[in-house]
Amino acid sequence: MSTLEAIKINQSSTAHRLKASFPVRRLRFDFTSSKRYWFDNDAYFTHLMNAMSAIFPQGELMLIEALRNIRDKIDDPLLQAEISAFIGQEAMHAKEHLAFNRYADEQHINIDKLQNEVKDLYAIMQKILPSMHIMSIGCAIEHITATLGAELLRNDDWNNRLVGPVAELWLWHAVEENEHKAVFFDAYVASGGGYVSRIFYMTIAGSILTFLIANNTRRLLKADRMLSLKGIAQFLKEGVGHRGLLTLQTVKDFLDYYRPDFHPFDHDTKALEKLWQQRLDLKI
Repeated sequence: MSTLEAIKINQSSTAHRLKASFPVRRLRFDFTSSKRYWFDNDAYFTHLMNAMSAIFPQGELMLIEALRNIRDKIDDPLLQAEISAFIGQEAMHAKEHLAFNRYADEQHINIDKLQNEVKDLYAIMQKILPSMHIMSIGCAIEHITATLGAELLRNDDWNNRLVGPVAELWLWHAVEENEHKAVFFDAYVASGGGYVSRIFYMTIAGSILTFLIANNTRRLLKADRMLSLKGIAQFLKEGVGHRGLLTLQTVKDFLDYYRPDFHPFDHDTKALEKLWQQRLDLKI
């Protein structure tokens, strides 16, 4: 039995009567029409997001497992319903990113190798770290993905450059990361998680995640014979600042996480979510 099949069984056996505030959407994408450089014919930004896609599936499965390990500590039935919906959404994200990664491998973009390395890293983490430490890491990952996802949705210089089914994959993913961005955090707090562990693992996990994405982007570009100093300079010029994903707004939102009274809903993205739910014709 695969991990995703086990998740589906677990979802049905832990169903709750209360309805979550967001739905689980059963989407499926056909990537066969996608171009090799699907981000505006740009190898650098395409491989940046390919590098992220190598990390996400195993990361999402790790988050699901972390929640399953602590949810018996949570008495709030509404939060339990939100957890079930979170698991459903993350399982779909993992499934569709794995499908994209298989397509990329068919185009001789070796995401599978990177993905297996990340899988091994997560396996080591799960083996040596207590469950609440994994929860702290999960809170950090969720904040990072929701923050980047919100910027992708609001920044037309980026979202207009994504084309084809891969664009739909990323924009749908960004919407759902913001829909469920408070669930992991609330589960962490409800199960006894504290401030010090939360910010410690944001610093560690954020640094490791940044290194993995940057190094994997480099490896993909090198394998494609596209890596150059000129290309890197142009990539940084376009990726950092008001035209990129790393803006003053995203830096501020990242740093907000270090406030003792921080909560994910301090960053209100409801209007942004609604806009893209309509544009992508997503069930609400």
